[in-house]
Amino acid sequence: MNILYLKRTIANKCPRCGEGKVLDGVFVRRDTCPVCELKYDRGEDGFFLGGVPVSYSLICTLWILPIITLWFFDIFSLEWMLGLCLGGALVLPIISYRYCQLLWLGLYYCFAKNDMPKEDNERS
Repeated sequence: MNILYLKRTIANKCPRCGEGKVLDGVFVRRDTCPVCELKYDRGEDGFFLGGVPVSYSLICTLWILPIITLWFFDIFSLEWMLGLCLGGALVLPIISYRYCQLLWLGLYYCFAKNDMPKEDNERS
């Protein structure tokens, strides 16, 4: 396991070189690194669907679970709890999906470090 790849992607950097940005904005992911030209999509259809469970996990852990906990301790009413949970469950995946794809890329290379293609200057 190589945590360095995950640390780089958390900072929105290329997992291989650590210099190029993966995301251009909230809704735009680049296909290749502008510095080392690593292809992010791995050449497989649906590779970035791994961002869906990452998004689901983060939203449940960081949004829905705390709201339900606050409702349990009578800080929120039932209506507020349901409204916040449903609102967050609808809006947060749209906002965070590209970043969750980025986290998926980092997690993939963190656990499958042997799949990381070498840079052209490293092959020599």
